[in-house]
Amino acid sequence: MTKTQLFRALIALLGIIGVSMQIAKDGFGMLFYYTVLSNILVFCFLIYLVIYEGKHGTINHNDNLLRVKGGVMMSITITFVVYHFMIGPYAKPEDYWNIRNFLVHYIVPIAFIFDTVVLDKRKAYKKFDPFYWMAAPIIYCIFAIFNGYVTQFAIPGAPDSPYAYWFLNIPKYGLPTILMNILGITIGYGVVGYLLYIIKKYVGPKNA
Repeated sequence: MTKTQLFRALIALLGIIGVSMQIAKDGFGMLFYYTVLSNILVFCFLIYLVIYEGKHGTINHNDNLLRVKGGVMMSITITFVVYHFMIGPYAKPEDYWNIRNFLVHYIVPIAFIFDTVVLDKRKAYKKFDPFYWMAAPIIYCIFAIFNGYVTQFAIPGAPDSPYAYWFLNIPKYGLPTILMNILGITIGYGVVGYLLYIIKKYVGPKNA
């Protein structure tokens, strides 16, 4: 197993531990949080990459896989960014300063961002890829609002339950405000996506 595979296996393990700790503490209702879902996506994808590289060698030979990985990276990046700037500042100290919180909101996201930016070869993305990546937050917002409005499953630890996040609570803030919140997140997501697109033109191995 290469050093890259070991690093990715470690990130996957940390993701599994973080998600398991979240579910063990508060139950399977945690699966309604974008944080938990994006961490599951990351560790499942990393496990796939470790197996893939064991059979086929570096993923830097596969541009399509790198493009998918860019989308996965964007999914976990929004976990880090939204939590740090929109949710973390309002969290109770006991909810913020614990290992399970840091694993899913900081350690795994930052490690996966580093993996993508530094280890993946440059110039693998196509110019419209960031648009495709923007589908992730939109799909999640639809899912979260559907639960809040229709299925109404309780979400552990969410002050706005059955809405996972305050910025999706339509009854409390009104549809126009929520749509603006989603638009803002999506635009921000796209901006970061194109920033990644530009960075990856110059950062990373030159050849596969």
